[in-house]
Parts: sequence; C-alpha cells; structure tokens
Amino acid sequence: MKWNWPWKREEPKSAGPARSSGSGSDREPSTILTGDATEDSRSLQILLDTIAAVTANIDLDSVLRDIVDRSLQVTRAERAILLLGNASDNLVVRVSLDREGRSLAGDLQWSKSLVRRCLEEGLAVRSVVQSDQEALELGQSVYDLKLRAVMCAPMRSRNRTVGVIYVDSRAVRREFSARDLALFGAISAQLAISVENARLHADSLDKVRLQKDVEIARRIQQHLLPPVPKDLRGLQVALRYVAAEQASGDTYDFVPLRDGRFAVMIGDVTGHGVGAALLTHAVQAALRSYLELIDDLATIVTRINQRLVAGVETGNFMSLLLAIVDPKSHTLHYVNAGHPGLVLCQAKGVTVLEKTGMVLGVVGDQVYRESPPVALQSGDLLFLHTDGVDEAMSTQRAVFGGERLQAVLTRARQQSADGVLTEVDVALREHVGTGSIEDDYTMIAVKLL
Repeated sequence: MKWNWPWKREEPKSAGPARSSGSGSDREPSTILTGDATEDSRSLQILLDTIAAVTANIDLDSVLRDIVDRSLQVTRAERAILLLGNASDNLVVRVSLDREGRSLAGDLQWSKSLVRRCLEEGLAVRSVVQSDQEALELGQSVYDLKLRAVMCAPMRSRNRTVGVIYVDSRAVRREFSARDLALFGAISAQLAISVENARLHADSLDKVRLQKDVEIARRIQQHLLPPVPKDLRGLQVALRYVAAEQASGDTYDFVPLRDGRFAVMIGDVTGHGVGAALLTHAVQAALRSYLELIDDLATIVTRINQRLVAGVETGNFMSLLLAIVDPKSHTLHYVNAGHPGLVLCQAKGVTVLEKTGMVLGVVGDQVYRESPPVALQSGDLLFLHTDGVDEAMSTQRAVFGGERLQAVLTRARQQSADGVLTEVDVALREHVGTGSIEDDYTMIAVKLL
C-alpha cells in the first residue's frame, strides 16, 4: 500500500490539502513537520500508530469507534463525531464521543456550514472562533454550543467520499493549529481506507451468509421435490429439472391416486431464487392436500389461486398446469392456468392443448375451468414444460421456440419417456451452444404403454 502524507505543502496555485478559516487562524502552510523535534516525533508516532491500529482491524463498528477515539487523542478536542455519507444532506452519525470516551446523548449539533464546506472542497478545514459574531457566521449550532475551536476532515477512499470526521472544543485556551489540521487531514485519508476495507469485509460476510441461505434453500428444495415414480401401471414417467440458480422458481409434483389415475403438476413462479422456491413449495403442499379431498381439478386450481391472491405480494404470480391421466380409460383431464401449452404427441401428429385460464395470484375471483376429456391411445406421449425450454437463447439471441420443440418431439415420440427428454435436452444445449442457460427449465414426459 502506498501512503501519501502531507509532510510539507508548497504554496500551490490551486487548493491544497487543508484550509483554515476564522479571524483567529494563521496563514502558515498546513504541515505536519514543524521543526520542533519533540512535536514532530509525537506527530509521526501518532500517525503511524493510528494507521497500524485501524489497518489491522476489519470489524466495521470497531474501526469506526477507534477512528473517533484516536481523533480525540490527536486533536485533544472535547467532542468527536464521525458521520458517514457523501453529501451534507445525507450524513448519518455513526459514532460520537466526548473526551472521556463516553457516547454523546441527545440531539447532536455541529457546525453544518463547516462540514458542508469540508465536503464541497474535499479538504480538511478548521475555524478558531474569537467572537459571537464569528460563531453566528459559522452557524447557529456553533453559537448555541459556545464553540471556540472547530475542525473537520473528509474521509475519501478511491476518489469517493465515505464520510467526515468532526471535532470541536469550547475551551478558550484550545485552538487547533495548522499542524493539528495537517495531522488530522493526513489521518483522515488513511482512516477512509480502513472504513472501506471494513465495509468490504462486512459485505463479503453478508454475501457468504446469503450464499449459505441459498444453499440451505436449495437443499430443502431438493428434499421436498418428489422423486420420479417408478413401476406405474400403464404409464412411464421421466423428468428433467435444471435450476438457473441454486434455488429454482420451477416446481412439479407427481401424485398417484388411489383409483389408478395419475396426477402430474408443473408450475413456474415469477423470478427464481429463495423466495420463488418457498412459494412453489407452498403451492405443492396445498395441491397434495386438495387432491386427497377434492376430485374436481377446476375447484382445486381455483382454491390455490385464492390462496395466492390473499397471501402473496402484489406483482408475484405463478403459472400452473395440473393434469390427471387415467391409463385404464385412456383419458386426460387438465387445467392450464397461464402455463405453456400441454403438448400431446400422437401417431397422427403433435398438438398443443389450449390454456383454460389466466395465471394464478392476480385476480382473486377468477374461476378456472377443466378441459373436456381428451382421448388417448397406447404409445401417446404427454410433454409438460416450463418457459425456460421455449425461451432458451442461442448466442445470436434466437429463442429455441415451439416449432423447434415440436419437431424434436415428432422425431423422438416412439422412444421411451426418458429417451424423449434426452433428445430435447441435447437439442436445447446444441441451440444454446457456448452460451449459458438463463432461466430455470423443467420437462416432464408421460407415456402411455
């Protein structure tokens, strides 16, 4: 790390690193080294000790308090206040102490005009107040508090202001000298780096915690999502489930019913991540409960919609497709609430079955309808999917699309349910190429044997 310290300041043509104001201030250059060996040694030791102490600490709260403590030691002021923010109208007091190290209570006041000037000019500034008139010129707060010496320095890191350190004193005998100002300004520059380092460390810890939360959500999701049922009489089922993030907004469920029928559900919540995953599980749990008690698909979906409208934040919604296949009677019934169409692959061709209602979670009194019975034959294939399949993008930003999907299903129809999904998966990845999958996608194939 390279430190730039104002050991000396030549008279510049433009503004320098520190500035004085008030009739009690002198015009000597702001410099840490004064020629007095004792004082210069003390200044250097204070500066080095401060930098070493705050650089070694990465806990943000500890760093902030240490900065204020050391500001009091350096300046021998009566009060020190650390304010975070990059403009005078958004400053927030984070730490405020008196000379004894006690936290300041009540509604704090400070010289707003001096702080504003400090931020606008990006310089350490001081003022020695020698009369009530001068106090009023610096602000009502300076006059009310009977302050006689005020000093503040901006905290800047990577060309960005992160806050201000402010000190003041009411003692008539205490005046902040040019050396005090130079030392205060030099320390504030290094303290700003420590604040940023501590802030970055805190942000990284938050990110790690979030990643752990997402990983926990992923494990819960993997545990709650059902396995693909095996040995179903008259049916063959296969699944592909790919999450764009560690927790997905896609959901599905398989529910073998007591009379030999088979219920399959697929859904997609807006967005993806932890919130979407939790919502999908709530729907999954409600669906299983309703299937045990209610035999009408339209009533089940209508009730799920009512629950979502009542309990989900406005702007969030879910598409859902619920189908029941009867392998004995070779019939299909379904409700499609705004989900991509159910694809029926038969010897005579591929048909996309129409939707029967809008997405869930938008209109509370929406009544959903069930499709008329759809006749099936042995060898027919049902293909359910989320929009991550249709909308998968190539590197040229072309979507995979329904036509390409139907062409793959036509070629693969006679394969097993798992073989069909393998063919679609291969076609998807060839289409995406060197790009990445940007959305969750789920595919389910149900084949009549």
